[in-house]
Amino acid sequence: MRSGALLLLLTACAPMPLTAPKAPGGAEVRVSLVDFEFQPKALKVAPGTTLVFVNQGQAPHTATDNQGRFDSGLLAPGAEFRRTFTEPGTYAIYCRIHPYMVFSLEVGE
Repeated sequence: MRSGALLLLLTACAPMPLTAPKAPGGAEVRVSLVDFEFQPKALKVAPGTTLVFVNQGQAPHTATDNQGRFDSGLLAPGAEFRRTFTEPGTYAIYCRIHPYMVFSLEVGE
């Protein structure tokens, strides 16, 4: 096999880094609450990004900041909650009804 073809093959087969997806500022990003978990479990976004928390499960849930900065209130199946994140920082979000449901958000450039 030629060295160029081997390099191309090795590059194509290299593992992808395991990092949270990143969204640009001003974007709207959906976060699903389904099967008693947030999907995705972690996300990085630029300031100005709006997250849309969507309950796609059968049980009610909340999207609650562990520092008390916001709370979606009860989200029945099919309900949505929108929040725009302008302040850089790390947000630990959980469901008040099911506290084992956790979501990590990093807001920054």
